[in-house]
Amino acid sequence: MRIRKGLFLIFCFWAAALIRTEAAAPEISFFENGDVAGFIGDSITHVTYSSLSYVEMLDQYYLSAFPERSVEFRNLGTDGFKVCDILNIYDQDPAFQGISKAVIMLGTNEAILGISTEEYIGNMEELVRRLKEDGLEGADILILSPPLCDQDRAGNYDKNGNRRWHFEDRILAYMEVLESAAAEWGVCYLDIHTPMAELTAKLQQADAGNSLTRDSIHPSAAGQRLLAYYILQAQGAEDGSLSTILLPEEESAQSVGGEVTDFYRGAKGMRWSWRPETLLLAVTEDITEFRELIDGTGMLYGNVLQVEGLPGDISYTLRMSEKELGDFTGKELAEGVDLSSLEEHPQQVLAEQLAALNRKRHQEAAAYRKMWIEVMMQRASYTGDEIQAAYSKWRTADEQLREEIRTLTQEMAGVVYPMTILEEGYTAEELEQEAREAEEARKAAEEQARLEAEEAAKKAAEEQAGIEAEQARVRAEEQARREAEEREALEFARLEAEQAQKAELMRKRLLVSGACLGCALTVAVIVWIRKKRKG
Repeated sequence: MRIRKGLFLIFCFWAAALIRTEAAAPEISFFENGDVAGFIGDSITHVTYSSLSYVEMLDQYYLSAFPERSVEFRNLGTDGFKVCDILNIYDQDPAFQGISKAVIMLGTNEAILGISTEEYIGNMEELVRRLKEDGLEGADILILSPPLCDQDRAGNYDKNGNRRWHFEDRILAYMEVLESAAAEWGVCYLDIHTPMAELTAKLQQADAGNSLTRDSIHPSAAGQRLLAYYILQAQGAEDGSLSTILLPEEESAQSVGGEVTDFYRGAKGMRWSWRPETLLLAVTEDITEFRELIDGTGMLYGNVLQVEGLPGDISYTLRMSEKELGDFTGKELAEGVDLSSLEEHPQQVLAEQLAALNRKRHQEAAAYRKMWIEVMMQRASYTGDEIQAAYSKWRTADEQLREEIRTLTQEMAGVVYPMTILEEGYTAEELEQEAREAEEARKAAEEQARLEAEEAAKKAAEEQAGIEAEQARVRAEEQARREAEEREALEFARLEAEQAQKAELMRKRLLVSGACLGCALTVAVIVWIRKKRKG
């Protein structure tokens, strides 16, 4: 059994059955904090033949998967009841008051008695109307199809080959109308019949005596668990509320619905700390029966620990807190070990106490419902005061039990468990010493890597500083060269200007000198001419 990310497992022994459900509008949602969920049904909901019905199994699941929520699961099932019987006592029975969600599963007794589809559907519509009058919205009401009549099981035939019970066709006729009617009424609908029939057919291929019922009508303990599962699956239970651990050979530890920390894997084994998000469910009659029933079908169940990469023929000891849970081969650990099935699980004692309190709740509710059987059978009648007294007695006992359950749930929630897997011949102390040495080596390697990184960074910084200094020197030399060139250019320009100025001055002097000389010559000539004339 290979379990990877995304593999669907339902918490604590919930079957991952082959299920085909039809889409329904409005969407089926989870029960929320503060909800009072009333389960309206017949003997399949009432259940006086087993320790729990699917109602209390749902309650157990919610206590485990959502310990922070306070949801009251109120069992309103009554042996022998039909929809019309519910309508007859609806206003008399105070248990119907105050519910905020309703789950209805009726129709088996109608089918046994041959009541027409029209009458059955009409009564169901009236029941939906009454619930809505009391404040429930369409999304608050979930109608379940009637469950399977397992008329083909080997135990349903007498010595002459005749079926004792055979009303499956009538249930199918109801279902043909019920889903579309539920859509018209604006309520949720869930087909639990089809997946139950498919699984039954699969089981009976191996053994015609296999059945999810005790007597072709009433689901067995395993069948009741499947009914609870179908509701949870429709609510989206596969999206969370799992507590599964996967320890791959080379990757980091993985956990679904919980948290794995301080994981170490070495030569002598492995150890880690695990905080599950869900609580343990006790191993009860229905779980044991369910396991036996589905053995070999390929269906998956449980809180699975899977460890890869261990030699298949070597034995390993699994410990949780101070409890030794058992010895398993590497092959068994690779296939997956169901932690919740192990008797030494640290939460088993509290889980069994929780299951006992839940069974007591079921018994108290079943005892209160019996008075309505007497009313339906017209064997007794009760005054309003007598009904209220019986109801108050049940509610007082039920609330006390729920408070005890809440206290236990809080005690179980949020615990972190140290876990180890030891190869045969090694002790937890040796594994811990190995883990410490590995941790020290890891830290030393990290410190060495840090020092080397610092040295490399220092060297790189020095090199960078040298490069930057050389670049600065080159820039400075270039700047000095440019400045020198500019100075030379300025000096050359100055000299040229001076030379031009001197040349101009000389020219001017020459001009003046020439002018003066010219004047002198002119004067001299004039003087000579005058003298010449006089002589």
